Amino acid sequence: MEALRRPALPEDAVRYRLFAAAAAGPGGEALLRRCAELALVRFAPLLAAYVWQRQPFRLRYVPRRGETPAHIGGTTVFGDNVEDEWFIVYLLREITREFPGLAARIDDNDGEFLLIEAADFLPKWLNPENSENRMTAGWILHQMLWIRC
Repeated sequence: MEALRRPALPEDAVRYRLFAAAAAGPGGEALLRRCAELALVRFAPLLAAYVWQRQPFRLRYVPRRGETPAHIGGTTVFGDNVEDEWFIVYLLREITREFPGLAARIDDNDGEFLLIEAADFLPKWLNPENSENRMTAGWILHQMLWIRC
């Protein structure tokens, strides 16, 4: 399980990754590097105007490691300003809207925190006992985690 092997994030950091199915083929690294460059150029006005607590949003190429495919992503230490973390969620949503071939994933020291936030919006009647042979709540929440166009 990848979650058990991943290095722990500091309490005040967020990790984000953008995946592209097209990157699995030849030229995948060049495609991902170009996507990172285009995204940063496209959102430069937003990024330049935002005042970051500790570290800015960055995208870099990350080669395949184990079961995790090659992708672009980064880690940002946000210090005491959790708004930086939510701004990054917004940036990922906007990037995936602008570049429909990308799917985003984000986590922090709590894990997939969007999953935790989304749990508050599940129907009250849904529980493990009545969801057998249905799309499980965990699967639904996991899909909500992937930010797509």
